[in-house]
Amino acid sequence: MRIALFTDTYAPQVNGVAKTLGRLVEHAGERGHEVALVTPRIGQGPAAGTRLHMQLPSFSVPIYPQLQLARPMGPLGSRQLRAFDPDVVHVATEFTVGWSGVRWALDQGVSLVTSFHTDFPAYLAGYRLGRLKGPAWRYLRLFHERSVHTFCPSRATLRQLRDNGFGHRLSVWSRGVDGDRFHPAHRNVAIRRQLSGEAEKLLVYVGRLAPEKRVDVLLEAFRILRSDLGSHVALAVIGDGPARADLERTAPRGVTFTGFLQGDDLAAAYASGDIFTFPSDTETFGNVVLEAMASGLPVIAPSRGGVTDFVRHGENGMLVEPREPAKFACAARRLLQDAAERSRMARQARTAAEGRSWSRVFDGLFSAYEDSALTHPPEAASLAA
Repeated sequence: MRIALFTDTYAPQVNGVAKTLGRLVEHAGERGHEVALVTPRIGQGPAAGTRLHMQLPSFSVPIYPQLQLARPMGPLGSRQLRAFDPDVVHVATEFTVGWSGVRWALDQGVSLVTSFHTDFPAYLAGYRLGRLKGPAWRYLRLFHERSVHTFCPSRATLRQLRDNGFGHRLSVWSRGVDGDRFHPAHRNVAIRRQLSGEAEKLLVYVGRLAPEKRVDVLLEAFRILRSDLGSHVALAVIGDGPARADLERTAPRGVTFTGFLQGDDLAAAYASGDIFTFPSDTETFGNVVLEAMASGLPVIAPSRGGVTDFVRHGENGMLVEPREPAKFACAARRLLQDAAERSRMARQARTAAEGRSWSRVFDGLFSAYEDSALTHPPEAASLAA
């Protein structure tokens, strides 16, 4: 099968969508599929595993420098894609590269599928743009209704899309985890000491440092914990982003900011912690939560969003009311002070993660591609509706 994949984010950018799409390209090659990839120009050569990688000239968005907006694909790119002759076009993001994919698929009569990864309407509140939530959902409906099929990462997200008027075909394209890369065996005493200092217990957060991730809620919860438990507990914040400077400035004692970690360093950092603390209530899935579980960490997370698909309250973690630092701290205190409960949840977390392989996830997606390729796409004229 020949797949044309359009996305506004891709490696070397560091985020869950870019990582997932990189794995998609990798697994497509392993299964004998060919991929034409269209991305912004993001500072490196052609992506491995692609037959064609078209990089469109792009610029950073001032309010969010990690986001690149690209120019529309031109006639040369259109000719290159016609020569590639895809069976299906998969548009993974809703910005300028995504629109190029939508237009090309409809113009050429190629079956179009889309995927919904990011709850941008919820993000707007973090940038004091909450009044735009309604228009944002209208924009997203307009974008995705062109497709014959829209994939979303979790059952919680599917329900959210239905509640916001998505009436066409939806299904869950979940996420997997590399259970060898992320494993309790990677626990490292030296790295733990770097992250925790002299503290006996270590909380870990991994993710972007941006307003929508609610890391400020985690820092306030940790402030409460430190007032109760003193220097016995530490917090490692792993990641980077536009909010890092403000978060470092306001963080209480006992917090270590590492910046981005990857590969063996990231795997060891997960496994060297005691509890994974994840305050974001805007997640459509939460890849880092599954990585932490595979690493043998119980999870504390909000009872909202994609994480509720696989974090089971009282079994492999604790789900608490979103944006409530005191309740977050209470859950953390309970697990920190009950070693037996923490150990039981850690084992259950690892077991739950072991059942989620990337191969099974992508084989299901490729099967859905084949079904979609047999479906006649919407008329090109509908693009102007």
